[in-house]
Amino acid sequence: ALLLNSMASTTTNWNKLSRAWVNDFAIPSTSKSPSPQLSKSSLQTAIQRTLPLLNEDPITSVPFICRYRTDVIHPLSTKQVFQLSDYIQKYQSLSTLRNKILQCLASSSNNQRLQQNNETTVLRVETSISKSELDDIYAPFKPPAKGTLEERIKTECPELVVQIDGLWSRRNNNNDDDGVDDYDYQQLKKMLKIHHDKAVILLANRIAGDANVIDAIMDQRKYCRVQVKQSTGGGGSRGSAKASSTKGKSASRKSASSAATTTTSTSTYHDYNNKISNIQDHQVLAIRRGVDQKALKLTFELNDDHVKRTALQALHASSNNNTNKNHSFVNKLYRDALEDAWTRLLRKRCTSRLWKEKCQHAELRAIEVFCENLNKALLAPPAAEMIGGDSNKALLALDPGFKAGIKAAILSFEGKTLVLETIKFLGGATEREEGKRKLSSLLERVQQINNNGSGGSSNDGNDICVVLGNGHGTREARQLLKNVTSQNSALTVDIHLVSEAGASVWSVTEAASDEFPKETPASIAAVSIGRRYLNPLAELVKVPPKSLGLGMYQHDLSEKVLDDKLTLTSIDCVAEVGVDVNSCSLAILQKVPSLTKTLAQKVFNARPLKSRKDLLRVKGLGGKTYENAAAFIRVAGGSEPLDNTMVHPESYDLARWLLKELQWKLNDATSVEKDSDSKDEVLTAAAKRASKKFTVSEDRAHSVIEHLFFSITSPDPRTRKNSGVASTSRPSDIGSAAGCAALSSGISTADKLRDFLPHRNIIGTVRNVVDFGAFIDFGLENDGLLHRSKLGPVNLGSLLVGQDIGVDILGVSKDNKISLGLAGLNFPVDDADAKKRSLSSANGKRGDGPVSKKKRRK
Repeated sequence: ALLLNSMASTTTNWNKLSRAWVNDFAIPSTSKSPSPQLSKSSLQTAIQRTLPLLNEDPITSVPFICRYRTDVIHPLSTKQVFQLSDYIQKYQSLSTLRNKILQCLASSSNNQRLQQNNETTVLRVETSISKSELDDIYAPFKPPAKGTLEERIKTECPELVVQIDGLWSRRNNNNDDDGVDDYDYQQLKKMLKIHHDKAVILLANRIAGDANVIDAIMDQRKYCRVQVKQSTGGGGSRGSAKASSTKGKSASRKSASSAATTTTSTSTYHDYNNKISNIQDHQVLAIRRGVDQKALKLTFELNDDHVKRTALQALHASSNNNTNKNHSFVNKLYRDALEDAWTRLLRKRCTSRLWKEKCQHAELRAIEVFCENLNKALLAPPAAEMIGGDSNKALLALDPGFKAGIKAAILSFEGKTLVLETIKFLGGATEREEGKRKLSSLLERVQQINNNGSGGSSNDGNDICVVLGNGHGTREARQLLKNVTSQNSALTVDIHLVSEAGASVWSVTEAASDEFPKETPASIAAVSIGRRYLNPLAELVKVPPKSLGLGMYQHDLSEKVLDDKLTLTSIDCVAEVGVDVNSCSLAILQKVPSLTKTLAQKVFNARPLKSRKDLLRVKGLGGKTYENAAAFIRVAGGSEPLDNTMVHPESYDLARWLLKELQWKLNDATSVEKDSDSKDEVLTAAAKRASKKFTVSEDRAHSVIEHLFFSITSPDPRTRKNSGVASTSRPSDIGSAAGCAALSSGISTADKLRDFLPHRNIIGTVRNVVDFGAFIDFGLENDGLLHRSKLGPVNLGSLLVGQDIGVDILGVSKDNKISLGLAGLNFPVDDADAKKRSLSSANGKRGDGPVSKKKRRK
């Protein structure tokens, strides 16, 4: 009865879930507990405390929980709270299947042995977030589909089905107290002589649905190997046979090109063999893509005899009836059924499940890397503050192009557009000279603005900041800049390469057309490029994250899951920085936690706001939304000074008392620096007193002190983060862009690059960071790979998207893949052919110019 009540209960048991899930959460590295068991216990307690917050209706946002409920979630990290939120969503999505299984288990509890098994199974069902696991548990209760072998056997031989069901149920039945077994083995023996094959199929189906057998087989995953071969069917797109001859030839060429590209991209796996547990996530996605494109063939290697022995042992271990061993024909039936179950059902089912789980894990990791890169890009330090933030100064932003010309925009350091121009430089000498003249005029205009902003001093900040998009025509635009500045020594430029991914997406939005009603989308992409440099967060949130090119295998991932994760990352980044409600764009206001697009529009229309309390006057914005969103919205110059801080309105009384107690002033950073030697003791004592006075936890008081401290000393968290390369403990010349130069303009293709390896001390920009390295834009059309083995003492995770670093170009493969090393480490050339050419060059056997492909072949 207790078991049935447990299964019938629909109330979520947070204690059960926390105990079941705690092993999936890594012990925080910041934990000071000397005992791992104690750390696990504290982690379980934190999970149990946090789960109800994530299950509230309406839901409490994760950014709010992580910043203003630290006393509840400690020692969980922000990443772990997001992971816990995912677990809750998966758990709730399986509620229908879970209840169905619990009802089946309740109806099958008709003996002590089965009840004991059910107690264990019920706990798995009540806490599982895996649909595959629940499907396996539900399999024995699932009625056979129409047209299956078992359905036909039920129609043809119903007596046999009754006999096999009786035999299977005896595994879980105890013998009678007098030791008499009432099962009719002789009747079964007679039926087996006529229907042996059918009996094997029936029993095999029951074995294949046994959860203990499946668990035992899945535990053998460490012995499973993956064998990948090149598919004889080939890859490429399929064309229509009814096309005309001209179109047919064109389609044939495209198909051949597609097949060649597919073959090249999957060539690494044409003869690949590895344990499934050892395959890296990016390799899994590459193999899956090759299989989907029919360029690769995937098979699984298992020790079938070992797996069948393991499954048979699991059957015996879960059985409570040993009378079968007295009947040899029954044992033979079980062995035959197990062979059939493994060959016909379980082998494919289990290997498919293993591969599916591996692919799901790889997808989650790819999405995680995408989110990490997006986080780094959005929270990159704003250049407007790094270079002074003077609204009276300006920069020149260039969106490179060829036939349509270079789109140019002069922007103030506040992001206001001052000038929009198009520079056309292709054609004859006249057109090129006109392009140079126009570019020179724009540079002089920027220089004049900057000189006027600095009081007319031409020596102050003489370098003109030029922000250049990294697309087709970047090298040509850089060369044009070089030609212009070489002809006018008064013009010196400081060039910053910025990713232009997604700039064209923003330029066709309604917000862009409202801001520039008379300009074409192509003309205003340069504005987005310039603003990305000045304030990455404010500009990049306007662009769909998927358009920013910050991940790998993007088109192989679940579009909905990727969108949801990237949106949550954007929201968390906005929460980290906060928004000035009276001056921010609508796009960034829509990323404030708990604000829907409709609510954000209403808040936007209600500006100017004089205080955070004014949010409650916005129609549709209730108390729960206010609680989640208020602390991330800043109101500068209002009646309440705390409205422009990180402090949540619920803690204003506590914050005012702390300011008075600690003698801090919100507008005076020096007020928090006194008594630095005893600052920790002072803050701890203040937190204890505040805890007693306001009946809050000491952790809550400490968090308010921290919010006050950063609001006074450094309100923008982006300026508190250092550059990744600069922050590592290493010699300052390793990886530094200082002292490096752009790639020579004479090297415009991979073939020319291959002729002069290695190239040392080249400036590059980090475009993407993945598990195996970083992709660096150094001026050619293709980015180079800086493998993690070529980073020396620099941590891969410390590299920031958009960061300038120094690299050495070490190799170019036959398919034009470029390998790099960090500048200053002096790695040797990668390519064997390049090593030979480099050696012959050192011996004076090379001519002055590049060697042609024809001569190289000779």
